[in-house]
Amino acid sequence: MRKILIAIAVAGTAIGGVAFAQSDTPPPGQMPPPPPPRGGGWGGGMLAADANHDGIVTREEAIAAADHRFDEMDANHDGKITPDEMTAYRDAAMARRGGGATPPPGGPRGGGGRIVSRDEYRARQIERFDRMDTNHDGKIDRTEMANMREMRQGDRRERTTSETPPLPPSGRQ
Repeated sequence: MRKILIAIAVAGTAIGGVAFAQSDTPPPGQMPPPPPPRGGGWGGGMLAADANHDGIVTREEAIAAADHRFDEMDANHDGKITPDEMTAYRDAAMARRGGGATPPPGGPRGGGGRIVSRDEYRARQIERFDRMDTNHDGKIDRTEMANMREMRQGDRRERTTSETPPLPPSGRQ
């Protein structure tokens, strides 16, 4: 009888261990893995340009990703992106991510409501890369990406508070 009880206890422990190993919950004392980076943009999506998946985006990888994105936006392949093409690309990207975002003021991102050539688009992406590459080594690592994300969030907070009209003094209008 004792051997049967020990066998049941061992089997129960083994089954529980397998079930725990397959759960999405991390073991006690361990942090859950970070969510995967969002694709499509710069900032949080810069890792989408990381072609060799080493966690570092080189200037060449960023340029190749920008060229690929330009080709996706340029629906009629005429070497220019119109505001309509940008809007269609943005809407398709938002639909893939589940929607919810509102378009930026002043027209679609990147063009401000005007036609953008491949050279202009590439130059803008290189400028963004250079701004993120704070140590100027031709590579953007996770630290530089996180710093840029924090800086952009601070800019958004600052814009939001500066665009909010002041409240009238209490008791007067």
